[in-house]
Amino acid sequence: MKLVVKEVKNMEISQIEAGNYDLYVNLFLKVFNHSPWNDEWESEKASLYLKDIFNTPGFIGMEGIIDDCVVAAIIGNRKHWWSGDEFFVQEMFVDPKYQGKGIGSSLFEQLTGLLKEKNISTLSLLTDKGIDAEFFYKTKGMVQIDRLIFLSKEVR
Repeated sequence: MKLVVKEVKNMEISQIEAGNYDLYVNLFLKVFNHSPWNDEWESEKASLYLKDIFNTPGFIGMEGIIDDCVVAAIIGNRKHWWSGDEFFVQEMFVDPKYQGKGIGSSLFEQLTGLLKEKNISTLSLLTDKGIDAEFFYKTKGMVQIDRLIFLSKEVR
């Protein structure tokens, strides 16, 4: 399916085939090793991380392609839940060159439509507080769940 997105023409959005995770490693590094995340991913570790997501049961992903290059992706997994199936977004990343041009919004909208077709009732994710990503997701109708907290513990 081809969409015209704000300043970007001829972007194709399609569902990602499970197993092709290596196609997304360089874009993942380009996005997350820079502001605002400033992570320190190495290629091999990023490849393993994406492989884990792609190989988890219930994998679903959407990609944005311009001129045969992947410029954006949203990936995650379907979870079966007592009150209705849920999709948990593991990662969403858009090439910095194309951010702010409606690509992320288009991907999110297409994903939401696909989830409805699959009778998935809820879309969930985690993101950092106070950065553009938080505000982006809130403009898409996502709300913070006050009754939940995120917990973590170092085990090394």
